[in-house]
Amino acid sequence: MKNCIAICSILLVFTIGVTQAQEYKFGKVSKEELLEKSHPLDSTASAAVLYENQEVYIEYTQSEGFRLITDVFKRVKIYDKEGFEYASDKRYLYKKGGDDEILTGLKAVTYNLSGDKIEETKLKKDGIFKNEFSEYYDEVKFTMPAIDEGSVVEYKYKVVSPFLFSMDRIYLQYEIPIKKLEVNVKSPEYFVYKKFTTGYLPIDLKTSQYNDKVILTTKNRRGVGFNGNTTRTDWSRDEVNFVVNKESISLENVPAFKEEPYAGNIDNFISSILYELSFVNFPQEPIEYYSTTWEDVSKRIYSSSSFGGEIDKSNYYKEELANVISGVSNPVDKTALIYNFVKNKVTWNGKYGVFSSEGVKKCFKEGTGNVAEINLMLTSMLRTAGINAYPVIASSSSKPVSLFPSIDGFNYVLTLVKFKEGGSMLLDATDKIGYPNVLPSRIIRGVGRVITEDGNSKMVNLRPSKPTVLRTAVQCQISEQGVVEGKLSNRYATQYAHSYRSYNISKSKADSQKDIIEKYNLSEAAEIELEGLNQVGKGVVETLSFKTTNEVEVIEDEMYFSPLLFLKENENIFKAEDRQYPVDFGYGFSDSYMINIKIPEGYEVVELPKSGAFKLPNNLGSFTYRTNFVNGTIQVVVNETIATPVITSNYYLALKEFYNQIVQKEGEQVVLKKV
Repeated sequence: MKNCIAICSILLVFTIGVTQAQEYKFGKVSKEELLEKSHPLDSTASAAVLYENQEVYIEYTQSEGFRLITDVFKRVKIYDKEGFEYASDKRYLYKKGGDDEILTGLKAVTYNLSGDKIEETKLKKDGIFKNEFSEYYDEVKFTMPAIDEGSVVEYKYKVVSPFLFSMDRIYLQYEIPIKKLEVNVKSPEYFVYKKFTTGYLPIDLKTSQYNDKVILTTKNRRGVGFNGNTTRTDWSRDEVNFVVNKESISLENVPAFKEEPYAGNIDNFISSILYELSFVNFPQEPIEYYSTTWEDVSKRIYSSSSFGGEIDKSNYYKEELANVISGVSNPVDKTALIYNFVKNKVTWNGKYGVFSSEGVKKCFKEGTGNVAEINLMLTSMLRTAGINAYPVIASSSSKPVSLFPSIDGFNYVLTLVKFKEGGSMLLDATDKIGYPNVLPSRIIRGVGRVITEDGNSKMVNLRPSKPTVLRTAVQCQISEQGVVEGKLSNRYATQYAHSYRSYNISKSKADSQKDIIEKYNLSEAAEIELEGLNQVGKGVVETLSFKTTNEVEVIEDEMYFSPLLFLKENENIFKAEDRQYPVDFGYGFSDSYMINIKIPEGYEVVELPKSGAFKLPNNLGSFTYRTNFVNGTIQVVVNETIATPVITSNYYLALKEFYNQIVQKEGEQVVLKKV
């Protein structure tokens, strides 16, 4: 871009936007806004955006060249304590190669009503925090002072960026309602942007053009006299005319984005707009293209000294690696040894990124590093040992899916191993309790591309290929008083085992007991054993004895209860009438329950739920329910399977009905009668 500036030596200041309406001038908060007790269209809202304006434009000065400017003005109403979180905000500032985005001109005020008087509290420096978020981003956060129920906060700031290739995503919706939103984006005719949208709001985007100009001043010095000394300076003014392309969005009464169960990353579905620089076309200059492909992005990443260059380094670990794999020839065994060696040798510092920051050598020496350093090191060691290992660039579960090819679309690195005999392994050495093809939740919902040694790449699925498995067994008996006592066993495999281990490995036995009692609403739980909790790579078995007085209803000489007892689904979590985005379970699952209930002596079974089965369309899921009564014991076998990690929105109503049927079936009761 700087070359373009030098070559073209032109232009422009383009000012974006729509003039803010008078009633939304900064500092002009009304008593009516402060007195408002709830949102007029959404009484459940804890806060609301009263007004937001974003002005995005490119500015040219002869001293600085082209810069992308974003002006933000936002006013928020806080209705109750749950809305206090919306009195804070943050902005990520990109940095690369000595160039940095900067946030400037921050002004922020909290308004409260004291009697009949509006009190103002200004944001001070001690409420502003700047820290390094990652290698390529700094984070600026601020928390408004004097927040109370009924407060109104407003702030404005400017972001100045030397990076014109991508504008920050502009959100058109939040998890709280918006009363009025105005967005204006202007760019001169020389810069052509592609736009991408997410979400499901109807967006009335208006386009227009107008003429603008910029005056360029040139300084000329003339030398006269015998010595050629400068004795006079002349100034010339050149006028450059150009067309400005303007896009405007004006929205009112935008509903809050309602996060439904198993939403995944809602930033992928909340309404927003994003611009990518496609090409630059200055007068009398060839077109310079900026749009790229995922292949190009992969090659650029691999060719970097902070990525492919780090894989090529090996001297720093060769001696230790030789000791680790000494005498081992089997590729699978070698892979396991090296994988575990790296997991134990270095610890993840919590930082994301696709490039090394401090370098793999320092990471190895000091025992800590970012995700790229650790897994690039792993890839390198595997290759040195003769294993076919490839780096995988990926986006974490919390990162929105990139709408166009960009290095910024990735923030994670994994390792993929392919064996000559067939089969493959996805590895993440940042995860101390991870094992092959079982990834942590922070990455499992992301997307990835595996890069070969020539820089080519292709998509790789990070989700488990098969449903994870839970096997639950209950052996119990019911007393004449309706008290249920017995044994419970849960066997967790693969992804379930990883999640269970992640949640419980650092807990005390007392805390685990408390969690179990709360989870199943038990009266007592004892003899808790957790087999395999510290054996990474194996399943986890949870066993306990229990007592509950909450599952059987005794009415005179009859007893009523669900044969699934505390394992039954009590309600359908899918309550919305419709859904516009997918249901993301993270991974498929198959849960099986085998329950044996010995009824009290002197009672007979009057009613027993019938066996049944139903399924989702296209084999997306199934449910089976079988009952039997033999020798004074009720036997129930239930299986619930969701075969795929993600179910698209067109199957939502079928999924909702599927769980309605499950709740209904599991709620059916056994009736016992005293003989």
